[in-house]
Amino acid sequence: MRDAVVLLAARRGIAIAVERGRIAGVVTAGDLARLLEREGDAFGVPVSHVMNTAPKLARDDELGSAVVHRMEQHGIMAMPVVDANDALVGVVHLHDLMRAGAV
Repeated sequence: MRDAVVLLAARRGIAIAVERGRIAGVVTAGDLARLLEREGDAFGVPVSHVMNTAPKLARDDELGSAVVHRMEQHGIMAMPVVDANDALVGVVHLHDLMRAGAV
């Protein structure tokens, strides 16, 4: 969990676990906050017990406006981006999409 917390700070609120080039799960700042409310020692909890193994994803060929709409629907600030083979190719942040005029 300690590594995930460091990534959450460095990656603006999202940590992505990848296995064999594919997303195994995602931990967000919200997941961390909920964990801290439940557990006294959050660092002792394995990431696999906290991460969302079926996160919302953006496709690399998807319009930014469609991604923004989905992010707003689900209250998501950052979303992994995958290619046609479901391999992780990046992360999109709501603020970046707004700055780019996708909203």
